Amino acid sequence: MKSSLLAAALSVVTGLGAVAPAVARGVSDPPAATTSAAKSVDPPKKDEKTTDYERAVKDLKRIDGPFPIYLRRKEILLEVPEDALGKLFLIQATLATGANAMGLQAGDPLNGIDVYSWEKTEENLTLVEPNLKYRWSKDDPLAVSSARSFPKAYLGSYRIEQTNTEKHLMLVNVTSLFTGELLRLNELVSVMLGGAYQLDRDKTGVEKAKGYGDENTVLQMKMHYYSPRGAAEANPLLALLGIGKTALEDDRSVPLKVTYNMWYRKDDGYRPRLSDPRIGYFTTDYFSLDKFLGDDQTQRLINRFNLKKKDPSAAMSEPVKPIVWVVDPSVPMKWRGAVKDGILRWNRAFEQLGYKNAVQVKEVDNDPDYDHSDGRNNVVRWTMSEDAGYAVAQARSDPISGETMNAAVTFDSTMLSFILGEHRNYSTPVATSLVKHSYEALTDSDETRNVAPDAYIFDHDRVVAEKEAAKIFKRFGWRRMECELPNELAADASFMYAALQAAPGLKVAPDDYARAYIEDVVSHEVGHCLGLRHNFIGSTNLTTAQLADDALIDKVGVSASVMDYIPTNVQAVLKGKGNFFTPVVGPYDIWAIKYGYMDVPMANDPVSETYTLSRVASQSGLPGHAYLTDEDADSYDPYAVRFDNAKDPVNYFGQEMKAAKRALHYALANLPRPGESYTRRTELVAASLLRTFKCGRNASRFVGGIGVSRNFRGDTDERATLQPVSGAEQRQAIGLITHGCLVEDAFSLPTEARVRLTLGNVENTWDAPLRSVVSSQQIALVGTLLSAEKTSRIAENAYKLSSGSGSYSLGEHYGTVLTAVFSEVGQSKNIEANRRDLQRFTINALITQSSAPPSGVNEDVRMIATDSLRRLSARFGGQIANGKKLDEMTRLYLRDTKAIIDRFLARTVTGAR
Repeated sequence: MKSSLLAAALSVVTGLGAVAPAVARGVSDPPAATTSAAKSVDPPKKDEKTTDYERAVKDLKRIDGPFPIYLRRKEILLEVPEDALGKLFLIQATLATGANAMGLQAGDPLNGIDVYSWEKTEENLTLVEPNLKYRWSKDDPLAVSSARSFPKAYLGSYRIEQTNTEKHLMLVNVTSLFTGELLRLNELVSVMLGGAYQLDRDKTGVEKAKGYGDENTVLQMKMHYYSPRGAAEANPLLALLGIGKTALEDDRSVPLKVTYNMWYRKDDGYRPRLSDPRIGYFTTDYFSLDKFLGDDQTQRLINRFNLKKKDPSAAMSEPVKPIVWVVDPSVPMKWRGAVKDGILRWNRAFEQLGYKNAVQVKEVDNDPDYDHSDGRNNVVRWTMSEDAGYAVAQARSDPISGETMNAAVTFDSTMLSFILGEHRNYSTPVATSLVKHSYEALTDSDETRNVAPDAYIFDHDRVVAEKEAAKIFKRFGWRRMECELPNELAADASFMYAALQAAPGLKVAPDDYARAYIEDVVSHEVGHCLGLRHNFIGSTNLTTAQLADDALIDKVGVSASVMDYIPTNVQAVLKGKGNFFTPVVGPYDIWAIKYGYMDVPMANDPVSETYTLSRVASQSGLPGHAYLTDEDADSYDPYAVRFDNAKDPVNYFGQEMKAAKRALHYALANLPRPGESYTRRTELVAASLLRTFKCGRNASRFVGGIGVSRNFRGDTDERATLQPVSGAEQRQAIGLITHGCLVEDAFSLPTEARVRLTLGNVENTWDAPLRSVVSSQQIALVGTLLSAEKTSRIAENAYKLSSGSGSYSLGEHYGTVLTAVFSEVGQSKNIEANRRDLQRFTINALITQSSAPPSGVNEDVRMIATDSLRRLSARFGGQIANGKKLDEMTRLYLRDTKAIIDRFLARTVTGAR
């Protein structure tokens, strides 16, 4: 490489470095005095522009700091030294108050950290943003062509009102910069709330401003947006993600406060560090011309705090600048200990590197200067919504080097009501939607291609909503990383707490349960702020049996990584005590922190560190070090799944089904209490059903599954990069699915419970379509198992493993599924309504695959589907002949279904002549 990465990063802003403009200073010395009268000559008269400058600011309030500001009524005047032209500075903006809509909540960042500089053009200063997506060295042969190809951006022009020629200062009116022009706040409010909102300038102005030496200038704006018509009705899809919902008193009025933090970029000795795909860090990426001839021209620098030892030679040393977290006053005293413990558990990882108290916590209740939206602090804050229930990590890094400058965790207190309150937000599925999407997944279409059938069928609307939301976030330049752990874990913890009530032995205090949950969530979100991405294979560190060993979990955690989405530990739930949530950071977390924060002696730049760091990364095959992230999750690797657990997940799913039945029995036996409605019992009944089918869906990933590894050649304990799941594991999974979800008595309720289903204590508009709910879940599960994507991979895996190795074949797969679905046919048994629904769907699925267009399904699937229809026709015919004792609906169903099959098999296909 021609230069260090940092030098390369800075060279992209050629022409934006500190520039000292030529300034007229040539006032000649006065002639020597020859008389006493000469000694009394008046001093030179001040320059007129300087006088005007001083007069203009004389009576204005001044805020000192690196960006001196004068306040003139509602206007903001910035004092810019001429030698600051071209000097890089950074701006970040945060909502101090919100409107309770996604993207407009208190604490939400309105940008990352953006880099700018000033250029003077005639009577204005232009705000310039360098193009950091493309970087090159000044002396690179392609530097000239690159400069012409990758332009910088000009984002605003601000009038120079006065000039101090003596002190070389400019007084610039930058009011519009802070009233939302730069961040497109007007458009953001309109999009998020769904209305035509405009800035109300009469009610907009500076709330407070302060400078902190030569480090930071902090300015908070009080802003008001107004729309005569108010917010529009939320888009139903985007409403799934919380976009469009508000907590406004009147949706015509949107008051907001925005805090800006500004500082000049300095060299603090931070050394950027290159990423490695075997370890998961968030990265700052750019096209590097220095890698022009390589296979990958993208340079990736990990995002991390600048941590250095005070005494590099000491085995254990405090850091020069520790990572200090503020527990915001919004966190109730009752829960501050849990928040603090969740933060400080990361010290375990840094102690392995010789850091003492690398992570610290403080409280600021009596600090008059403290502001949760001031980016000078790392903050854990609580917020309040009606039903959002989320937590989010917001780390902000220098876009040139990747150094994390500050971070925040926002925790919505509503999650605690999900866990401990009487209200449980258990949703019920919409049957028609699931049936529709199941049919669509049966053949390989453009819409379903490259989408896991589980995600497509069960989360179709959410997938579409997230795509729409991504377009919105991209428009505003946001880099959005979805983290669903807090709210999903809250729902899981709530359900498992109900199952816990039926457990024998010691009862767990609600507050203790909640504290453990808070610690788990906070440690996960702080891990994101330290730079770590999700690791969805961390859950495979311990077996299902080991998860019942509390002494072991105290040492290594429930998962190898707190960065996984780990459900409530069902083994603790079933025995009524133990580690319900992970109590420590895991072995992967410690290893990942080592890669990101270890000191590499004698290294002068990121490239010279690579040998030492690659040796660390080569340990990816060791137990507990596996890494797979968002791009890998919930696809064809059944071990990289959100909210699964254990090295033997199918066994774990069986335990979760057991807990679901326990919760169901608890609800039927104990709820409601006298004087209460049947709402909570209904919610637990629905949750038990949904949890059972969720376990079935997760188990279905093992059928046709492929285990993924990021190993490089020569890594310790190197594994296959794409290893088909063994035939034995696939059989175990399909056995759990058929017996737990598809057989005729998989889910049943006594008549008493069926007629006492209700949702909503105030308004109940749900008519309890139990048949539809059960049928839709079974149908969608069969749709997943028979989908084109699933069956193609079963065939591919069987080919790779060969029949001699006990591989799982398509014929065995169809035989197992169809046996479970049609178990009553031929047994002289009446067929219940929901079973008829499932069987009709399955027959139509076989017809769809048998008649699919070329390339719509695997050709072996087509043959098996056709043969299965012939066999079913014979079975239905035999049952009709011996069905005198069957009820009328069963006899009608048998005759009608056989006729449908026979008409299809007898069809004439006419080809083009």
